[in-house]
Amino acid sequence: MDLIVADVGGTNTRVARAHRDAAGWSLHEAQRYPSRDFPDLATILEHWRSEQSSVTALAAAGLAVAGPVHHGRARVTNLSWPPLDSRALSERLGLPVTLLNDFAAIGSSLDALRPDDLLLLQEGARDPAGLRLVAGAGTGLGTCMVGPPGAAAIYPGEGGHARFSPSGAEEAALADFIARELGYCTREHLLSGRGIARIGRFELDRQPDPDLQLALDQTDPAAAISQLALAGHEAALAVINRFVGVYAGQLADMALTALPTGGVFLAGGIAPRWSEAFRGPRFRTAFRNRPPMTHLLEQLPVALIMHPEPGLLGAAVSASRSVKP
Repeated sequence: MDLIVADVGGTNTRVARAHRDAAGWSLHEAQRYPSRDFPDLATILEHWRSEQSSVTALAAAGLAVAGPVHHGRARVTNLSWPPLDSRALSERLGLPVTLLNDFAAIGSSLDALRPDDLLLLQEGARDPAGLRLVAGAGTGLGTCMVGPPGAAAIYPGEGGHARFSPSGAEEAALADFIARELGYCTREHLLSGRGIARIGRFELDRQPDPDLQLALDQTDPAAAISQLALAGHEAALAVINRFVGVYAGQLADMALTALPTGGVFLAGGIAPRWSEAFRGPRFRTAFRNRPPMTHLLEQLPVALIMHPEPGLLGAAVSASRSVKP
């Protein structure tokens, strides 16, 4: 079975052919397009098909979108595109179309991931029948709850837009710093690419540093801060450690809401690039720092999704259910 799959983000849209055989799912002819260079999603998909003229026998389309999806309609949160409609897209593409939230797609990918697609951050005690939590920082912060393995039910959410809950005086000062700029502070204001730059400005405000200032002046401050950190730069490392601690604490808050005993899974484009920082003690300490429920958080397995395209993989899994055998 071959499908066209896309993962639509505010920055980039990734498109590929998904193929399933006895060994499972694989992705081919993957291309990345700057989302804002195109007027809508259908144009991107038609452009991909024109570039892949040898790909003809497509059974369906699975389209993961960074934004809420209701009754086959969606609006991409960080794009000025017109609303997406699965029926209109189906007519234009000539294929059955499944439209789903991007983190619903990542949730759908969990049962298709192989063991080497995951990096364990905390072993815990996994309950095979337990709920699972997926969260991931990239252009924004996405969240999703997933039922037990099998025909898992998916519960997408918008937890990234919940208000940031500080843990301690330093995080409270960070929240105040952001609120002075934006009027309030959400989780996504910190746990995103732009959030890294905001944390960088907070650290710079506390301790001036010309190298960090130069990094913040770059087109991609997060990438520039990463390069500084790799060189052992103290201020850049402080930004990364702050980001990791905030991430862990907000995951803990989300986990306490539903107790995902089936596991907590980190996705998104940032954490895999900083996997060594997430494997360190800062993450585990901050994740467990929710007394009196520390003992519950210690028991939850936590893993980092290292598969390069879990959104595309999950979009394929979801769309394949619309294809008649």
